[in-house]
Amino acid sequence: MSQSEWKVPFVGKTLFQIGKDLRPKIDRIIMRHSVLPDQALFEKDYFPWIDVLERNWQHIRDEAVRIRAEDIPSLGEISPDHGRIAADRRWKSFFLEGYGYRRQENCARAPFTASLLDRIPNLVTACFSVLEAGCHIPRHYGMTKGMLTYHLALRIPKDREKCHINIEGPDGLHVLSWEDGKSIMFDDMYNHEVWNDTDEDRYILLIQVQRPCRGVARFIQNFFLFCVRHSRFVQDIKRQLDRKSGPPLAA
Repeated sequence: MSQSEWKVPFVGKTLFQIGKDLRPKIDRIIMRHSVLPDQALFEKDYFPWIDVLERNWQHIRDEAVRIRAEDIPSLGEISPDHGRIAADRRWKSFFLEGYGYRRQENCARAPFTASLLDRIPNLVTACFSVLEAGCHIPRHYGMTKGMLTYHLALRIPKDREKCHINIEGPDGLHVLSWEDGKSIMFDDMYNHEVWNDTDEDRYILLIQVQRPCRGVARFIQNFFLFCVRHSRFVQDIKRQLDRKSGPPLAA
């Protein structure tokens, strides 16, 4: 096969198309070789780096809050592939890193947080996620069992009960409210839905990491993420961020 005939699988495809083509087979292999059980929520003891973030949460919070919500684009603006779930433009994301690309100009505005990201093994994405007053993220699920999602609460509305995430796990519905300086780690392949029914904005550090796996599953995870990195899903986000801020993402 000539070089011109060789193509990276799924380049130019949307997130939905990637998931439809790969996800079921990938997820079955990943869960056969997963170090962690198949459950919705995980204790932080599985991830030693969480303690480092929690000990430094106030410094992280200060950097996030200094970046005013007005300076953070809505996820719907920069990621058309998020479609329905990002229709509410009050959900905003300040990306620091994603799929092997580091947003250098954003990291320069949050240097302390960026330095801590370097200590997290198998990091996939990291951003400050702002849910403005009144925002609602509809029920949805993620991309693959090969990733887990982490939240570090930075600034949570005083009426915590009205700012919460519902996660539909195999053991029932989990209704969780964030607490300043505390963590939530979950498998976002379980349906979840988010509300901020308060008059204050919610700030968290949102991180995705690879699920700890053994053997062939680790290779498959890396290959899948390589395909996502070169997909239209990620490249569209990259182009939108480049357009808004000028300097390109650094590899």
